[in-house]
Amino acid sequence: MKKQRHGYFPDDCWELIFQKLREDDERDLHSVSLVSKRFLSISNRVKLSLKVNDKTIPLLPNLLQRFRHIESIVIDDTDSHNDIDGVVHQISQSGVLNLQAITFSSSAEPPRDGFKALALNKNMKNKLKVLDCSGLISIQDDDLVLIADCFPRLEELRISASDYMCDDEVAARITDDGVDALASKLKELKKIDFEGNTCFITDQSLISLSTNCVKLREINLRIYRGGQDFVTEDGVDFVVQHSPNLTSLLLQLRSLQPSTFSFTIGNPFTHAKNLHSLTMFQELVTDKRICLVAKARPPLKKLELMGFMGRYREIHGALKLLLQACQSTLEELTLGVWCFELEDTGIADLAPYLSNLTSIDLHEHFHLTCVTFCTLTKYCPSLQKLKMGLMGKYSRGQEIDTLSQDYTHKNYRMRHLDICETMWLNDSTLINFGRVCPNLQFLCVRECPRLTNVGIVEVLRRCPEITQLNINGLQVSDVFGRYSDDHSVLLNLKTLKARGTEIDDNGMAMIGTRCRNLRYLDIGDCEKVTDKGVMEVVRNCQRLRDIILDDCEKVSSCTLPLMLLSRPSLRNIDPPCIDDLSKQLINLFLSFNCRVGDSSMSNDFSCLLH
Repeated sequence: MKKQRHGYFPDDCWELIFQKLREDDERDLHSVSLVSKRFLSISNRVKLSLKVNDKTIPLLPNLLQRFRHIESIVIDDTDSHNDIDGVVHQISQSGVLNLQAITFSSSAEPPRDGFKALALNKNMKNKLKVLDCSGLISIQDDDLVLIADCFPRLEELRISASDYMCDDEVAARITDDGVDALASKLKELKKIDFEGNTCFITDQSLISLSTNCVKLREINLRIYRGGQDFVTEDGVDFVVQHSPNLTSLLLQLRSLQPSTFSFTIGNPFTHAKNLHSLTMFQELVTDKRICLVAKARPPLKKLELMGFMGRYREIHGALKLLLQACQSTLEELTLGVWCFELEDTGIADLAPYLSNLTSIDLHEHFHLTCVTFCTLTKYCPSLQKLKMGLMGKYSRGQEIDTLSQDYTHKNYRMRHLDICETMWLNDSTLINFGRVCPNLQFLCVRECPRLTNVGIVEVLRRCPEITQLNINGLQVSDVFGRYSDDHSVLLNLKTLKARGTEIDDNGMAMIGTRCRNLRYLDIGDCEKVTDKGVMEVVRNCQRLRDIILDDCEKVSSCTLPLMLLSRPSLRNIDPPCIDDLSKQLINLFLSFNCRVGDSSMSNDFSCLLH
């Protein structure tokens, strides 16, 4: 055996390091692949996903040959809709060894010949587990049969059925016949997702899925067709009763037809012993159904009740019972949108049963105030994520933040706070929020009209762990200049979104001075920023990767080459005006592994230009 020299680092160890780089930012693999042939080979092995679009289609054979360990492929929006069969055919002829998932996000008809070609590759036919067709149009029953025949080992399937039609065409429909055929052949199916307004399924489809697909764990129905829906309470109850492995149920229907039987079959949710996630929309959110779930006491971890406009008072009592029943297991709670009835007192009434929650979403409850923030941060010691934006739009209590004793407690678990578009949020309130949650890492206060530089800077000082900050639309200019003597405050800030603010060149200079570890900066539509301010950031932020400059009228496209030369770490530049850039200049940037102008372009395109 060949003796390894002193200090030799095995490929397996390098592979673990590169895997970590991939998890942090896959673009790092491009840089290490240039170091040596050995690093190129290892980095090729750890790349697991590939994005295909118009830019990458000409290079697809080379990409598939280079990255043979790809597990997931996304076929993105392409102008070559008619060539999607050819794209899938190329994938079928490649030597990819472990392809497990394909996602179609391109608005094209199903690649029927492409599916057949994939099925001829026995390795892909047997290993493909996930097929996401949510971007495809005109899917019909025959397509479901074809999918089932081509990929019998599928475990997850997502289908979108929408009424995309050309002149005098009849809209493609999905009916019970297609779902019956699908369910009878996909014995390994664990997740099914139907979405769209031409999905004409009835209870028969739900019965067929529950009966044939015994491993089914997740059912998502997003059928937003106008008029009458054909799913009744009987179908939903049958699924819940006869799917012993069901862990997640999402029902987004305009209405749920009442039972066709005159007798009761008891509480179907008593059979949902493994139900961990329940999402219901609009008319499905009733006190009766919520009470049935509460009485059954399933081990819910996630609960979403959406779109119950005008009916919150009717369901409050039932919701309280459900939260009490699931208090020991529930971790995530989302309560509706566009609700005018839920007030601070309602949250206070529910709060004693929310002690184990880690995530709460109360977005678009217009009458909630900072009192709810105080209540939740007190009663939910495990809370890590709180979203309660669009508050106070119709509230009369905008000046309620007067008692400092409301903010004497601490919540050290809170990491993510989104309070965007909140009318009553002022500097003192935001500072108090920072006092309560000193370990924040994500803060979104976009479109909060009463905030100024003072509040933003002070909350950053109180919460030094913040890595992502969104101040889009605020009337702020020199956000970081007030405490220029304190250089340790913003060392952790990596993402700054400041679109449409009043930031000028002085403000940009302070960003460059104070935020040296910044990786992503969005200053689109900042009319006061010039070339000088942009270069201050580029020269000083040594790890900068992405900079968004669209609609910055005083920034010249002539500055872009200087930006790249000054900061080789740049990987994406969204210029002020893409029309000013020649193809030659765009290709020059790509040769430096930096995308410019087309942010949807795959990273994999540039990596082949070295």
